[in-house]
Amino acid sequence: MSRDTSPASLAHYLKARARRSWKSKEVKRVSLQKGLEKARHVVVFVVRNEVHRLSYFLSYYRKLGIEHFICIDNGSSDGTTEYLAAEADVSVFSSTGSYKGARFGNDWVNELINRYCSQKWVLYVDADEFLVYPHCETAPIGTLTGFLDKLGEQSLRTVMVDMYSSRKIADNICEPGQDPLEICDLFDRSGYASHFDRRNQTIWIKGGVRGRVYFADRIWDGPALNKTPLVYMGGERMFLKSTHQVWPLSLNIGEVRSAVRISGALLHFKFMSTFIDRAAEQVRRAEHSSEYVRYQANAENEGFVGEATTRYSGWQDLSDNGLVQGEGWTRWTNFTDQEIIAAELA
Repeated sequence: MSRDTSPASLAHYLKARARRSWKSKEVKRVSLQKGLEKARHVVVFVVRNEVHRLSYFLSYYRKLGIEHFICIDNGSSDGTTEYLAAEADVSVFSSTGSYKGARFGNDWVNELINRYCSQKWVLYVDADEFLVYPHCETAPIGTLTGFLDKLGEQSLRTVMVDMYSSRKIADNICEPGQDPLEICDLFDRSGYASHFDRRNQTIWIKGGVRGRVYFADRIWDGPALNKTPLVYMGGERMFLKSTHQVWPLSLNIGEVRSAVRISGALLHFKFMSTFIDRAAEQVRRAEHSSEYVRYQANAENEGFVGEATTRYSGWQDLSDNGLVQGEGWTRWTNFTDQEIIAAELA
């Protein structure tokens, strides 16, 4: 454990560890595919009634180089479990427990990644989140994690970028299998605020279009946009506050061990046509964070376009506006200590 770990942070870890064990009883195996054991890169996600998103979601991450998926289905009634159980590279688990009671699914995820994902790179995302990083179109995730391995890095920091359109939310209809970027291709290039929490070794980020539209009066009451979704399971790992904060705390900021630092983004497609009913359901079920009360109060908002609005055409747009770092990472070669020693001896 880090020597600068505060008592409060240690308490968060111990509670998460205890809850992981306690809540593991709520998770039942539906199908465990053989490919999980050999997979190097695994996506983990929790869903409820999002079968319409899954075809493109799986396709996107397969193209990125993900070899296996672990899904926790929280009581879907739309055929999600049946759809995923038929996929050879998806291991499916179910839980009918309270999503909020499991710390928004974190307790279930922590149990499964520590049981099944030792020595693997785990990407923990929602079904409406898509990882991008510099050169992701040509450099698959294995190339990225190989770069991080050479640095001794065990995590990738990202910022969540909310995507939207110039239309009413109700008109953002995305058909099953369709790329949601075809519907919502706008994002805010500015309007983000950050704060380094020294005690918890976490850089908190707020703002973006949700801060501008829903939390303009009090931006720090809005949702956190900082995430550390990609983590190497080189020991015990715990998601303390979803992917906003990870244990060990050093994973939240990483170590600078190279001439170039790389970070990524999660393109977040929350504001699709299903958002209106979903916001109402979350308020009714009280299974999500209190921010949904604000969403429901203005669920049909059509005033998303503002001065910061920019059209997204690729990761370069994020890099140009300072939202991701490391454009030159693919041109660098990093050496381990062992390689340097071998070269010197030669």
